[in-house]
Amino acid sequence: MKMKIGILNLHMQARGGGEKKTLVLAEHLSRRHDVLLFSNEQLNRPSLERYFDVDLSRIRFVLLNQRGKRGYSPRNARLDNLTAQFSQFRQIKALELEVFINNSHCSILPCPSARGIYMCMFPHKSSTWIGKDYCRRAYHLLMDRAEKRLLGCRVSDFIDSYAAVTANSCFTAEWVNKMWGRRAEVIYSTCDSMGPPAAKEKIILNVGRFLRGGPGTLYKQQHVLLDVFKQLTAVQQAGWQLHFAGSMATDEESKLLVKRLKDAAKGCSVFFHFDATHDALRDLYRRASLYWHATGYGFPAGEQPELQEHFGLTTIEAMSAGAVPVVINSGGQRETVTHAIDGFLWNELSSLADQTIRLINDPHLMEQLSRQAMSSSARFSRAAFNNNMDIIIRRLMPN
Repeated sequence: MKMKIGILNLHMQARGGGEKKTLVLAEHLSRRHDVLLFSNEQLNRPSLERYFDVDLSRIRFVLLNQRGKRGYSPRNARLDNLTAQFSQFRQIKALELEVFINNSHCSILPCPSARGIYMCMFPHKSSTWIGKDYCRRAYHLLMDRAEKRLLGCRVSDFIDSYAAVTANSCFTAEWVNKMWGRRAEVIYSTCDSMGPPAAKEKIILNVGRFLRGGPGTLYKQQHVLLDVFKQLTAVQQAGWQLHFAGSMATDEESKLLVKRLKDAAKGCSVFFHFDATHDALRDLYRRASLYWHATGYGFPAGEQPELQEHFGLTTIEAMSAGAVPVVINSGGQRETVTHAIDGFLWNELSSLADQTIRLINDPHLMEQLSRQAMSSSARFSRAAFNNNMDIIIRRLMPN
């Protein structure tokens, strides 16, 4: 049965794993259904097709109207949030979708369709402001009633409006249950094969968005990896290079942190590939021998789970091209890399350095893990992801 299906993602400019998942699913569903892609900005269709290697010709792009915001205050924040949610909710609901899929990170939009799927990359904490005095309590009571009348539920209870919730890893599913009290079905994100591997070179690769994280740090911890590489003087003297690739955030703080990173890399065999095309990125994966990843380093997973790598798409892409992963033992990476079988997991930076040196000094071990990494990556294919989403959608439909 042909259906009208809507997919929401308000972060397409990030061009990360979540956005890839959105577009891969949209392309797949558009072969049999009418698919609408909701965004809050004008999207460049050809650019997205080239970057993510997808065909979006059958998809209808829908730009959601945005409402202006008042000057910031806790009270205005909630009122502005309700105004924005109601505007989006009303626009989408008017289109009478059979299925609505929310794949927008940190979205609190209640489901505007009779059947909805919330695809969670990681659960976010409620930011609802709670007052203590009589006037503030009265205000929030009024807002609760307004949300129920306009949206059908309080924004803080949005997740209950979705018939199904998915998580991109067991790690994420565990936190969905802890934070939201919902059971989430684990559907690993889609990954393309970046192989077959080319002749391997003395390249250590890291792929991740250049985005500010904590004070003075990058979210993907590229500065940490650079520090480790700079200490490996013998490795550099042997001709090894460190390559960083990823999209660039546009805010000024992120730009400043990247400038500091580049300045710190001067004089070392370090190369940067900002906003690389799909073909250029695939070429890097194919030539790289090792893949490093450090997102979450310095932040205990049990205390700050939101700062971990919740799945690790780029690690899988590297494995598919035969690059051996040497990645942090945290978050979703523990589910995608099997220690000493298809890569190495580390807890301390000294271990990252030691494991890297071990692989460099043992080409036979590197080749063995490389072959197994390619084999292991196959379970995260586009076909597997799309098939799992089809199963959920069929289950939601009436007999």
